[in-house]
Amino acid sequence: MSFKWCYQGLVPSSQKQSVSMKITLTALVFLCFHTLGVLANAGYNIKVNIEGYRERKLTLAYYFGNQQYIKDTVKVGADGAYTFSGQSPLLPGIYTLVMMPNNVGIDILISEKEQQFTVQTKKGSPHADLKFIGSKENELFQQYIHFVSEYNPQLDTLRAQYKRSAEGPKKEKIKQALQKVDSTVQQYLQQFLRVNRDSYAALVIKSSLPIRYPSFSGTDEEKVIKTWLYARKHCFDNVPLTEFRLLRTPHFYQAITTYVNELLFQHPDSINAGIDYILNQLRPNREAFDYYAIHFLRQYLHPKVMGMDAVFVHLAETYLATGQIQLSNPVQKAKLIEVGQKLKPLLIGKIAPNIALTDRAGKTFNLHDLKSEYTLLVIWAYDCGHCKQSAPFWKSFYEKFKDKGVKLLALCHVTEKEVPACWKYVDENGYGAWLHASDPLFRYAKAYNVESTPQVYLMDRNKVIIGKQIVAEKMEEVIAQIIELRKKNKL
Repeated sequence: MSFKWCYQGLVPSSQKQSVSMKITLTALVFLCFHTLGVLANAGYNIKVNIEGYRERKLTLAYYFGNQQYIKDTVKVGADGAYTFSGQSPLLPGIYTLVMMPNNVGIDILISEKEQQFTVQTKKGSPHADLKFIGSKENELFQQYIHFVSEYNPQLDTLRAQYKRSAEGPKKEKIKQALQKVDSTVQQYLQQFLRVNRDSYAALVIKSSLPIRYPSFSGTDEEKVIKTWLYARKHCFDNVPLTEFRLLRTPHFYQAITTYVNELLFQHPDSINAGIDYILNQLRPNREAFDYYAIHFLRQYLHPKVMGMDAVFVHLAETYLATGQIQLSNPVQKAKLIEVGQKLKPLLIGKIAPNIALTDRAGKTFNLHDLKSEYTLLVIWAYDCGHCKQSAPFWKSFYEKFKDKGVKLLALCHVTEKEVPACWKYVDENGYGAWLHASDPLFRYAKAYNVESTPQVYLMDRNKVIIGKQIVAEKMEEVIAQIIELRKKNKL
């Protein structure tokens, strides 16, 4: 079942040299044997017997982030067992024994105190017949799993029946039955956690539990808001960010990503503050700090939501450029810092870089000289496949928004020699109604970080960027929403 978190003696005095020497020698002899005993018990030794399993190898993997990583793969011994061992102890977490060839997994607990034990099971029923010798933590873990496995089918059945039933006595009866079973499970759980509160098993099990909400009063909308605020406040109650023994469980990752992606207000300022909070909590653990800092750098380098590249810029500037994140590849680090520097002046809320352009008649003008309530800058190329697919949508957008204070400026990203071909394409396809321009010197390319086409920027009357990289198919819908929102807020 898987959960988807020198001994230095004193110099003796000359008067008591003989007695002191005996004591010192005795102490040293004791120390040697004691040290050997400690070393003999150090590290880990996990012996696995799987009845009916005939494969030559067995793998031990562990959870970290949203993936599992292989710790070791061993061959079957002469005694028919698979023994994982090492001189250094394993870091605590949920580990998985992976059986070949179908990658059937058996989750086990590795705590700091229990790293020498035996696992016994059967190939045909690896979870039902799972037993442990020398691991109280895993016995507790399995005890909980077996209890939950017994009641989960009942809960699933009752929930399905409740969902299908129409309002009335029958539905109320199902609700009462559901509450009764849920109460039994909760009573067992609370007693289990209380009795075993000092165990690693209880810590891991608690980290897997969802937030339980109190009853909220108010309108439906008010209840939704109260539930969201409660979840945000209590997200890490069961998974403390400084409890690094949970780092190698799937629950740790789930709590962090749920907090950032679902519970924070999805605005760069809110997300930046939230990630800063998480990273500050993780700072004592270098492995955790680097992993999650890099995780969010990657997530917001190519965000799915417009404007969230501001989060990448913040992370690159705050943690990467200052050396707080350790990257083994200095070239990659320099490149990411450079990307952040190029994106910063193009973030939503920044004044768009002013550029000098030439229109089709050969007249030079500056972007900031254009007088319009809104300016949509599209940087494109006549031989760009994506641009060709997008052009009909740009045309439709222009026809619907030209009388709504929107000026469309299409900047053709070509060399001086190719400019005539660009205008030819415009005329042949009926795209000449809006303003077209070029700059064979490519002065705009650096200012707007043009590495591919098309590039799209929406600006207000003051040439402040209020939208960017809007896909052509969604252009009318998105820009209409932006304009409506700005009117509502009297911007």
